[in-house]
Amino acid sequence: MIKLTAVVVTAAGTLTAGCAGAGSSSSAVQLRAPVTVRAAASPARLTMAQARTAYSKISTPFNAAVSVVNADARNGTTWRKFKTDVLAAVAANETWERRIRAERWPRKIQPYIDAMLKTEVPAEISCDQAMAAAGSLQGAADVFSSDSACRDSTKNADTIRKILNLPATIG
Repeated sequence: MIKLTAVVVTAAGTLTAGCAGAGSSSSAVQLRAPVTVRAAASPARLTMAQARTAYSKISTPFNAAVSVVNADARNGTTWRKFKTDVLAAVAANETWERRIRAERWPRKIQPYIDAMLKTEVPAEISCDQAMAAAGSLQGAADVFSSDSACRDSTKNADTIRKILNLPATIG
């Protein structure tokens, strides 16, 4: 915590000092008692129970969006619907990323969160954006099978889920 002490000069004292003639007894500045200003402390780290709940809650919309894309790929769909669903997954992933970054995770999982945000999440977003830009279902399939960003690595997410006693990532 940072503790700052400031001296407040009253407006009347400032005006008097500014308007008084040289040597006038009314030129003294009036001072008030020191004011203490406290800097806001950073939020506390989540407990493991809070982290479990937060991670699960934050992940639900993204997992739902990924499930839709997986169903599209598995069951077949139109290019227009697939592209819309992939772009919805990108938006959900970006929202998920912002919300994950906003939390102070327990020290035990913070390194995995950091690694996931640095490697896995950008790769997922890049892959999905490339598939959406492919122009066709076949083009998206080609991107998925050839783009290195599409090599689905859930190593850090799986570790986080294991530590938090959550089910494995969706496949």
